[in-house]
Amino acid sequence: MRRYEAITVFLLLVGGVLLPVVGWLIGAVMLVGSSRWSTRDKLAGLLVWPGGLAAATALVAFAPTRECVYVDDVSGHHHGGQCTGTALSGWLGVPLLTVAVVGPLVTAGYLVWRARRAA
Repeated sequence: MRRYEAITVFLLLVGGVLLPVVGWLIGAVMLVGSSRWSTRDKLAGLLVWPGGLAAATALVAFAPTRECVYVDDVSGHHHGGQCTGTALSGWLGVPLLTVAVVGPLVTAGYLVWRARRAA
C-alpha cells in the first residue's frame, strides 16, 4: 500500500476528529480520486460510516448529562426532586458508542485490505 492510500484511510478514520468535517472530506476526496479502489470500495468508504470516528468522539464529548436535585426537609428525608437534561441510558448509549467505534474501524480495515490486494 502506498503512502497516498495510507493517508486517505487515516483521514477517513480520524480526519473528522482532527479537523471536524474538513479532515474527513479531504480523505473522501482522496478516496474518490484514487485509482487503487473500485467503485464498490469507494462507496463503502464513503457511505458505511461517514465522518469516521468523529461520531464516537461527539458521543463521548457532547453526550447530554442528567442532573437531579433532591429537596431535603428538616428531618433529612428526601421529598421529590427535579431532574434537568437528558442522558443516553446505558442500554442505548453503550451500543451506539460501540457501533460508532466498530463501524469506522471495520471500514478502514476493509479499505486497507482492498488497497493491498490491488497492489
